[in-house]
Amino acid sequence: MGTVTFSKVTFEHFGNMSPNGRIAAESEWKHIFAESATLLITNKATGQEYTLEYDPNDFTEAYQIQLPFGEYSVFSEVEGGDFETFLPFTISGEFTLDETSLDISLQGSTEYGLVTVKKEFVQSANLDGAHELVICDQGKILYLYVKAGLSPTLTIYENFNGQALQKELAISAYNHYHFFLKLTESQGTVNFIELAIGPFEYHEEYFEIGGKNNDGTVTDADGNVYGVVKIGEQYWLAENLRATTYCDGTPLETHILPLYTYVITLGFNEQPDYALVKDDYFTSENIYYYSREVVMNEKNICPCNWHVSTEEDWIKLLRYINVPDEDLNMNVSGNDQKVADKLMAMDWPNSNGHLHPEVNITNSTGFTAYPHGYFRYESDESGEGLFRGHPQQAWWWSSKNDSLFTRMIQPLNSRTYPSAIHKSFNSERYWHEIVVNIRCVKD
Repeated sequence: MGTVTFSKVTFEHFGNMSPNGRIAAESEWKHIFAESATLLITNKATGQEYTLEYDPNDFTEAYQIQLPFGEYSVFSEVEGGDFETFLPFTISGEFTLDETSLDISLQGSTEYGLVTVKKEFVQSANLDGAHELVICDQGKILYLYVKAGLSPTLTIYENFNGQALQKELAISAYNHYHFFLKLTESQGTVNFIELAIGPFEYHEEYFEIGGKNNDGTVTDADGNVYGVVKIGEQYWLAENLRATTYCDGTPLETHILPLYTYVITLGFNEQPDYALVKDDYFTSENIYYYSREVVMNEKNICPCNWHVSTEEDWIKLLRYINVPDEDLNMNVSGNDQKVADKLMAMDWPNSNGHLHPEVNITNSTGFTAYPHGYFRYESDESGEGLFRGHPQQAWWWSSKNDSLFTRMIQPLNSRTYPSAIHKSFNSERYWHEIVVNIRCVKD
C-alpha cells in the first residue's frame, strides 16, 4: 500500500494555476469553483474504483488516499450549463504507485470563458437579458462563466439614468472579457470601455500605470508596442511614434526614405497625410517622420487615449525638470538646468563630432531621446520634392490650438546652448516643408 497526495490542480492553458489561490497565471482574476467535486481513481489492472471528495477552491491542505501499488487513472468532472457562477472543468490523468508516498498534480481543462464587469457606476448587468451577472466575493466585480461558442449580448445598466449599454460577445475558452464604465464630461454621460483579457493574459486597450521610469506599455493601431514613462504627472511614450494608421483605422500614405537625400513627388500644393520612413543610421531600425497634416488631423495618429505632444505638455515637462516659469515660453529654455542631459539616451551616438563638454547625459526622466533629426522639402530643377536630412538633433512636433511648433535639442560643440530645449517659431510655409518625429502623451 502507498499514500497518494493530491496537492494541486494545473490548467494547461491557464499556466500553472492552483485553486488554492484561485489565481490564473497571467490574469489577476481569482477563479471561483463549485464547492465540492469527486475524484474517481481507477486501478487499471483490476478495475477497482476509489473516490475522493474534495473542494476545488481549497487545496490549503492536501487530499490523501491509501491505495494498493499499481497503475491508476484519475477523472473528475464538474459540469455546467451555458452560464454558470463557477468554472466547470474536467480533470484526467494517469499515475503509477510503486512507493509508499506519491505526490500528484492533477491536470485540468475547461470549455468556458469568463465575463466580468466592474461594479463602479453599474446598476446591474446581464447576458441575453436573462442571465444576471453576480457579485463575486471581492464585492467590486460582477461575473459569469460562459460556455465557449456562445455569442451572448452583454447589457449593462448604468446607475445615473438607467441607460442600457450593449455589446455582443463571442466567447472562447480560457478568455476573460472584462468591461467597465468610464465617465466623460459629466456624471450623466458614460463610455462603455472594454479591457479584454485573453487566454487569461492581458490584451489591453485601457490600462493603469504607475512608478517613474518603467511604467508599462501601450499599443498603437498598427500593433506597435511602446514603452511608457511617467514624468511628473504626465505619461509619455518612451520612444518616437512608428504608426502609419490613425486611431480609427484610417491608413496613412507612406514613403520609404532609405538615404539622407531622396527625391519623391508629393504634390505640396495639396499635401496628403503621410509619413517618411527611413532606416536609422545608428540602430538600423525604422524611423518615422510625419507631415503637418498628420499632426493636425483629428483622427489622431497616436494610440487611442493618447495625443501628439502639445506646447502645454512640453511646458509641464520643463516645469517638472525645474525650468523657471519665466523661461518656459522662451525660444531656448533650460540650459542652466541641463534639461537636454535629462532627456538624452545614455547611448546618444556621435557620428559627426563630439558632444559639447558641458553635456553630461543622465536620461533621468527616462525620455530617451536620439538624434534622428528631421527632413526638409526643397524643390530641385525638375520641380520634384527633394528631402534633405539634418541629423545630430532631436526634433518633435508640438501643437497649440491651431498652430504648430517644434521642440528640439542639439547638444553639439557648435551650439551656444548645448543642454537646452529649443522652441521653433510658428510658420505655415515652413511647416509644409518639413517632416518631424512625434512623441505622444496620455490623455
